Amino acid sequence: MEFAPFWVSCFGLAVGAAMGLWGLINPRWAAGIVRLRDDPEKPGGFAEFRGTYGGLFFATHAFALVLMACVALEIEAFAGVPTYWTALGTVGVCGLVWLGTAVGRVAAIALDGAGTRYNQASVIFEIVLGALIVTPWFFRA
Repeated sequence: MEFAPFWVSCFGLAVGAAMGLWGLINPRWAAGIVRLRDDPEKPGGFAEFRGTYGGLFFATHAFALVLMACVALEIEAFAGVPTYWTALGTVGVCGLVWLGTAVGRVAAIALDGAGTRYNQASVIFEIVLGALIVTPWFFRA
């Protein structure tokens, strides 16, 4: 079976989109994942969890997923725009978001003494997911 970097990227993007969608639907889950909580004295705190950890992640990953699926299915243009390079740019941004998050977390472990198992596992998750998403940058079909 031939290695399919575009489908690998689609898998990673689907994970990111699913996490974003679930954060949009269930902001308490998103708050728990990032280990934060809303401030009861300032109404509307869940809007941040729904917006950032939900809507932002869902929209960016779902958009990139659609583009990358078009590339994998050899659809040359999506809405009149060349799909291949647009998709590569979009997955590059989504993948770098995860890899940048891992860098920030490693800095927190090293500089802030935040070397908990949660943070160590999160670094691994973020690196793996980021790497899956940017796979088409390094392996061309």
